Amino acid sequence: MVSRKQLALILPAALFAASITIAVTPALTASDAGAGAPKAVRKFYADDPLLREPAPRPVRHVEPRKVDDIYDFLKNMYVTPRQEGKENKRGPHPAANTNTLDEVPDNSWYTNRHYFHRMSVEELERGPGNSTPPVPNGAWRITSAKSDGVTPGFVIEDERKNRYLLKFDPPQYPELCSGPDVIGSKIFYALGFNTPENYIVHFRREQLQVSDGVMYRHPSGKKTPLSDDVVDELLQAQRKGPDGTYRALASRWVEGRPVGPFSYEGTRSDDPNDIVPHQDRRELRGLRVFAAWLNHQDTRSINSMDTLVSENGIPYLKHYLLDFGSILGSAGVGPKMAWYGHEYVIERKAAAIQMVTLGVYPPSWARSEYRNFTGTGMLDYKSFDPASWKPSYPNPAFLLTDREDAFWGAKQVAAFTDAEIRALVKTGEYSDPRTADWIAECLIQRRDKIADFAFARVLPLDKFRVKDGELAFDDLFSGRRPGPSRLYQVHWAKYDQQGHFTPLPKDVGRKIPAVTGTEYLAATIQCAAGLEPCPDPVTVYVRHSGTALQVVGVDR
Repeated sequence: MVSRKQLALILPAALFAASITIAVTPALTASDAGAGAPKAVRKFYADDPLLREPAPRPVRHVEPRKVDDIYDFLKNMYVTPRQEGKENKRGPHPAANTNTLDEVPDNSWYTNRHYFHRMSVEELERGPGNSTPPVPNGAWRITSAKSDGVTPGFVIEDERKNRYLLKFDPPQYPELCSGPDVIGSKIFYALGFNTPENYIVHFRREQLQVSDGVMYRHPSGKKTPLSDDVVDELLQAQRKGPDGTYRALASRWVEGRPVGPFSYEGTRSDDPNDIVPHQDRRELRGLRVFAAWLNHQDTRSINSMDTLVSENGIPYLKHYLLDFGSILGSAGVGPKMAWYGHEYVIERKAAAIQMVTLGVYPPSWARSEYRNFTGTGMLDYKSFDPASWKPSYPNPAFLLTDREDAFWGAKQVAAFTDAEIRALVKTGEYSDPRTADWIAECLIQRRDKIADFAFARVLPLDKFRVKDGELAFDDLFSGRRPGPSRLYQVHWAKYDQQGHFTPLPKDVGRKIPAVTGTEYLAATIQCAAGLEPCPDPVTVYVRHSGTALQVVGVDR
């Protein structure tokens, strides 16, 4: 029998996409507007559940793409909400790239990491790599330079020919951007995304050497030859430490040939592996939860990158998240405005309310608690609401985030312990320990709000498995708040892969019934009778394969 992994190598891309949508994606219940939508018939194959996408098809011809920031803003601010509003009215619109366990298989966008395969504190601190910073005392040759009018930026090569983007904090706000850039690269990596290696570096002016023929782009757009005098001028406003060194962020150049940012909707026509519309990818919908946690309101296409890489002789596109200097309390050029994460840049409704009420009832973000420590910026947790958090302007994938996407993201956020969060924040190398303490406290409190919100909307049971002949699972609700743990009832049935369930009369609890004449069993798990209102039940599918038992599917 030919498996779907083998079929993926011979079927046209469009046909394989159809098979993924029909056979792999679990049918989801209705969105928050109402529950009880009919579920699609579950059909399992011999290689389910797919834990990794099939090997990519070779990418032969791909052209670099650029994103016009103004066009991107106008389109997503005014056009995207109307498009997605129409789609939402058509009914539930589940993510299209999940496997039968309702998880995302490893792919060129995403790799299952911390929640699924527990990372040690040392691995979390290492992130995408922690062993190749620029040679600390060697010469750094500048190969490119620019200025955005606030801070300079250099592309440098060290003595080992490793290339880095060297970025600086705003002169008036030391540590504001460099700290979050390092922290963000490690947290988003642990969450499963491809991110660059980011390092806090301290260097002396004499380490920077200008390569021959380098041009400098002025904020006006004019290019002139780069000289030592221009470098001195660019560094003039930057602060020096007591030892005479500059602090900066060195972001190592990602592997492969850059071919431009990715979009949060549609697909790339020159990528034969890009068969799922980006707004329907679970990892991009769930990114809304991660962005809310870290207050990454600047989730624009410009902060991403596709690169052409090769693995086992096959060239394909790898997708990166970049530039985390405007997460947490930073806006990139200075502290965030207090309303960031609460309102779009253009927010007619909020402005109208303030006008009508004459500002008598200020919003929660105007009444919250902030700290003014070095590098903290504008970050809080009291005004944070996971349900209403917003990026700077509408994101096509975020607008389609449903409760299953939110649960997928929330369970990963909740997996970070207090100690792990504090260790990750420490990598920002803040000079004032109060800064790290406050940022960690905000992330801990925001994590708990996300978990409480998402776990109340679905039955928060996960990591289903067979152990000693019983159906085992993790109860993500248990232990989060004081009080007794929930009790659950399990009802078993035969399943014929045609949508028909035959209940088994004997109540055996979590013990998997010994039955003949069927390959699949279905366990419906619900709260025990008499407990407080509880979310909809979860159905778990178990396959008999000889004497082996395996969990192959989940319906929420």
